[in-house]
Order: sequence, then structure tokens, then C-alpha cells
Amino acid sequence: MDFLSYSVLGSFLTQSLISPVLIFAVSQFNEKSLKEYKTLDRDMRNSSDNDKSYKIWLLTCTLLMLIAVTQPDPLLLNSLCFFLLVLIIVGFGKHGFIRPLIMAAVVILMMVFDSVTRVNLSQNIDANFYGLFVVLSVITALAYLLASHNIKNYELTQKQILNERIDPYTGLYNITQLKDDLSHIRTSVLIYLDITPTLTTVSDIGHAGRSHLIQQLSLYLSARDQGMSNFYRPPFNTGLLSFIPLSHDIKDELKYLARYLKKFQFFWEGSSITLVDPTLHCAKISNDNDIEMAVSILCEQPPLVSVSTNWVDVQPTPIYKICKLSFIQGVFKNNHFELHCQPYLNLSDKTAKSHSFEVLLRIKSETGEQIPPAEFFPLINQFSLETKLDSWVVKNTFKMLDLMVDDWGKIEKCAINLTAKSLGLPSLAHSIILSANKHNIPLSRICFEITESSALQNEQQAIDTLNILREAGSKIALDDFGTGYASFAYLRTLPLDVLKIDGSFIKELPTNETDRLIVSSIATIAKEMKLETVAEFVETQEHVEILEPLGITYGQGYGIAKPRPLADYLAELKNSEYETLKAS
Repeated sequence: MDFLSYSVLGSFLTQSLISPVLIFAVSQFNEKSLKEYKTLDRDMRNSSDNDKSYKIWLLTCTLLMLIAVTQPDPLLLNSLCFFLLVLIIVGFGKHGFIRPLIMAAVVILMMVFDSVTRVNLSQNIDANFYGLFVVLSVITALAYLLASHNIKNYELTQKQILNERIDPYTGLYNITQLKDDLSHIRTSVLIYLDITPTLTTVSDIGHAGRSHLIQQLSLYLSARDQGMSNFYRPPFNTGLLSFIPLSHDIKDELKYLARYLKKFQFFWEGSSITLVDPTLHCAKISNDNDIEMAVSILCEQPPLVSVSTNWVDVQPTPIYKICKLSFIQGVFKNNHFELHCQPYLNLSDKTAKSHSFEVLLRIKSETGEQIPPAEFFPLINQFSLETKLDSWVVKNTFKMLDLMVDDWGKIEKCAINLTAKSLGLPSLAHSIILSANKHNIPLSRICFEITESSALQNEQQAIDTLNILREAGSKIALDDFGTGYASFAYLRTLPLDVLKIDGSFIKELPTNETDRLIVSSIATIAKEMKLETVAEFVETQEHVEILEPLGITYGQGYGIAKPRPLADYLAELKNSEYETLKAS
């Protein structure tokens, strides 16, 4: 029975420890053999391994094994080996499973060899020998169970992660998988293909059609271009993401890819179409870039016509945009606006006692420094705050006029700008008239300027709004005349009283005969239509002398008066016999 028990335990340990080690050693000469397990071991290490902790673990295990081998005392040897087994078991899964199993086999074999050697020398198999074999057999079985559990757990986790990273409708990976894939490549070119122009054209294909378009397109590209094996679905956008490792001939590769895209045919319900204006938005990135930021910037690119490749700089961060929005919201919240004005010079009647001016807006920072309009107003447009800003200007201008103007006979025209977006609001005219009544503002002294440099979003609503304001007594001016979308076409459709000639035609009047002819033509047309005219950018006395004979009604510019705080200007009108501005 003693020999039988010894044989069973010895056979179990031999099959459990030596056979796998020998099989693994032989597999090194056959690359295909056990490839699946070696790949799994590598993936497990890559998923949770830290190179520094792995080196410390490996070095500690190696040193303890060397110390154990040199120990003559069996108790100390077995103690070190049991401690080593605990340390090795901790590494299961975290450092793969092949290395920990091999190291555990070596440690157990060391203990077995030491015990067998002592039994052979003493010719006595005692209870301690059997006990040690039983313990080692149990530890070996537990080690295999732990390894199989870790492998199963890892595979289930990877399967769950894969399911979470695949779009169920298109089968494409999401941006999380893209980040993982790019982390293994030092430098690459991130590519985004926006198919919104195509989907806009065929909007009736539904969700199923869109999914099939994306699937067919990804299969078409992956079958032909070996550099783009995986495709990804960007969040909140309709298109394809992929990447190509950066190379010296990357531009030629992208040109070829763009030509290849033009041959794509989308088959749907018996018909086929090609892509509409396919553009590859590209950006050079490294694995330390913020991939989500880069994807966001690429996906925000507007559709381009007849452009096959568009290189994009992805260095600016979304935080900067958030900071700008926070700044704008803070300006509104803390009321950092300040009303200024720029007076006009009446060129047609030098004896006029009443005054005209345009209301301007300036921003003061928390430090008291003024922020240039060229930096501020683009942010207003970017975050679609035009209507909110127009409402603030109208309300606060009326409030200041009510507070500081006693004699409205001194005010001929107070010009207030309205944006194209505000004119598209059905409630605008009513709110302006209501505010004017509240602050006792005679609308006959108010002129609303609309800019011609941006198209009216709802032209019919704008016309209705302007007609209501005009019937209430206001005058309507068309600003930047001659440089916008509609030019002379607005003269036929909009109810106008004043034309403001864009400053680009005024600046070089003293030296440019063509500009003089253009201004003269505009003045003639305005006169025939009984419209007043305002010339912007009047900067010298020479400008004034040229404009007067042409019949221009008003002049505005630094040569007439520089912008100044509206409160100071109204106070000057109120407290003194303020003379009409004259050209010196």
C-alpha cells in the first residue's frame, strides 16, 4: 500500500508538472503548436501587466529559488518553497499563466527532489514524506484550477468588452477600441470619412439603409486597402474612422484611397449610388495624443466640395472652447457690457441742430481692460448668442436714453444694430415696441440697422418685422451695403430708409477713381429711391470734401468722431449747448 500510494502521487505530480513543461519546450521548435495558448498568455499579460511590477515579481521569485536551492536544511527549503508558491500564485493571470505554471512546477519539483533524495538515503518512507506529497498534489491541482479560472474569467471579460465595443447596427468598433489600437502605434494618421453629404441626399433610406451603407463601405475599404484593417464608428456622427501607420509616402496612399472611394457603389433595394463629395479628413497623431479630442475635431469639420483630402490640426483642445463659452456666459451673467456710440456728421445740412449716432458695444474684462470687438463678436456667432445680445443692447439703450435725454429735439437718429438671426424671430417687433413704450422712447428717433454681410435666415419674417417697426415710426438702415449676399436685390424686397455704404468703398476714395464711381452710383440710386446715405470710414477732411458733392447724407468715421461711452455723449448733449459736429 505504501508503494501504491507513492506511485499514484508520483504519477500525478509527474503528469501535472513535467509533461506540460516538456510539451511547452517541444512547442518552441514548432511555431504553430500551442500558438493559441501562447497568444492568450501574451494578451493576458498585456491587459493587466505593468512592466515594472512584472520585473520585480520575476526577480523576487528567481532570487528565492536560488536561495532555496542552496539550502541544506529541508525545513528551510520547504518553507521558502511554500512562500514562493504563494508568490507565484499571486502572479497567475496578472503575469499570464505560462510563466507562473512553469515556475510553480520548478518549485514543486525542487521540493519533490529533495524529499525523494532524503528517502533514498535513509531507506525509510515515513508519514512526513506521504504528507508532503499529498500537500504538493493538492497545491498542484489548485494551481491548475486557478489558472483555468483566470483564463475563463479573462475570456468572458474580453467577450463582454468586445460586445460593448461593437456597434450592434453596423458591426464597427467604437472609439474605446480605437484608443486601445492606437496605443500600440507610435505615430499614425487618423482618418475620418464623413458620409453626411451622401445621407442628406438619400434621406429616405432609413436606419437600415444607413447601417448597410456603413457596412458596405467598411467592407469595400478593408478588402482593398491593407493599411486600414479596422474601422470605427465615431460618437454622435455618421461616418467612418480608421488609421494608417505614418510613412514617407502617406500622401500618395491617401490620394490613392480617395480615388478608390470614388469607385464605390452602394447597393440598396435594386439601385446603386456613389458617394457624394467624399472627403478624407486626416490628422497626424501619436499614441500620447488625446484621441477623443482628435476625433472630436475631425468630426466637427464642415463638408467640403471637390476636396478629396483635408489635413486638420488637432492640437487645440476642447477645453479651450469650453473656456471661451464660460467667458461669454460670464460676460452676460456679470453684465460686463458697456454701451458706446459714434456720432455722424450731417453732410447735407451743416446747420442741423439735432444729432445722429450709432450705438456700439464694448466688453470690459474683470481687470478693466477693453476686449476688441474683433475678438468678442466671433464668439457670439460661434455660440449662437446673437438674439440674446441684441435684446440686451435694445433694452439697455432704451433705458439709458430714457434716463439721460430730456429734449428729444436734440436727437435726430439713434442707430441700433440688429442681427439677421434676431430678425427671424416673430416676437422681435412686439418686444421692441413694448420696451419703447415702457421707457418712453419715441421710435421716430430710432433707426434699426441690419447688416447685409450675412444672409437673412427667414427673409419673409424679417420683412414683416421691419414693416411693423417702420409703421411704429422707426427708420430702417441697410448696413455694409455693397459687400454682402444680396447687394442691390435687398433694395427691391426690404422696407428701407437709409443705406450705409461699406467702408471698403470709402477708404481709398481720394486715390481710387473706381471707388468714387461706385459711391457716386450708390448715391444716385439712393436719391432716386428717396433713401438717405451714410458713408463709413470717413477718416480725413479730404474724404468729407469728396462725399459732399456726391450727395451723401451723413459721414461716419474717425475723421468725424471716435467711439466714446454713450453715457458721456448723452450727458454732454444734456448739460451743454452741444454744437453740431462740423468738419474742420
